[in-house]
Amino acid sequence: MKAALLSRLQRLETRSGGAHKALKLLLGPLRQLPANYTGERHVVITKREPTDSPTREECEFEERPGPGPHLQFEEDTMLIFFVAPPERVPA
Repeated sequence: MKAALLSRLQRLETRSGGAHKALKLLLGPLRQLPANYTGERHVVITKREPTDSPTREECEFEERPGPGPHLQFEEDTMLIFFVAPPERVPA
């Protein structure tokens, strides 16, 4: 699925953007707090690496407990988190 998504993003990036600025994508997995955690949480970027595209960066995101600073990024940036489905517990 990741290959299909990256292929789609590359096709979208190559389309003529007209007069508007290209959208920058920060995408990567999100490590979540345990499901039983209650309370405030915030997301931080733990790893950020450029790719062969100037409009895309591969990142790793992590949820942390408590209130925190908001993620800082430019106005023309879209964040995409990949979240693994919860593990199934045998009945």
